[in-house]
Amino acid sequence: MGQSNSTSSKKVEIGALDHTPHFDDSELQSLAKQYQKENPSGTIAKEEFIEAMEQMGVVDTFLQNTLFNVFDANADGEISFSEFVQALSIMTRGTPNEKLRFAFKMYDIDHSGYVSRDDMLQVLEAFARMVGPGDENPLTSVGGKKYDSPQELVDDLFGQMDTNEDGKISFEEYQVGAMKNTDIMKGLKLYSA
Repeated sequence: MGQSNSTSSKKVEIGALDHTPHFDDSELQSLAKQYQKENPSGTIAKEEFIEAMEQMGVVDTFLQNTLFNVFDANADGEISFSEFVQALSIMTRGTPNEKLRFAFKMYDIDHSGYVSRDDMLQVLEAFARMVGPGDENPLTSVGGKKYDSPQELVDDLFGQMDTNEDGKISFEEYQVGAMKNTDIMKGLKLYSA
């Protein structure tokens, strides 16, 4: 992400990956080399991650923190090479189920295993701020239906997904609901290679 001022360097180990990513050995070697060059400490600090997000146009602090928390799978406050490769692998080449789980983790901001109305509203409001107002905003029109606010969209999605009506969405409910929603499925394909 950014050059570290630290003089110590930690070798990135490809064999230490927690999961098998959707990259071949050559791609992993290339990723490891670039990661090592950009992150000689062997990890990406939150500040470096946020700086990179800003360079990519993600300037909303809430979204930056939410994305960092999804990448930082073990919640230790930094992103290891393994965590970075796993998240990148899912975003770019993951199966629909992997992408759904990744998206669900973004919405489950309190890590409860469920998405509450407030969780979903906070994420959708942040996306709306990032995209900006207007008819082209994907949050104002979903499936041909226009919404005046993120709250209206949350209410509609909860009506579709919260099948047991307990006021929260489990991963299973999210998965079933998302598979029925063509806009969500299209959104998941945005990162397909």
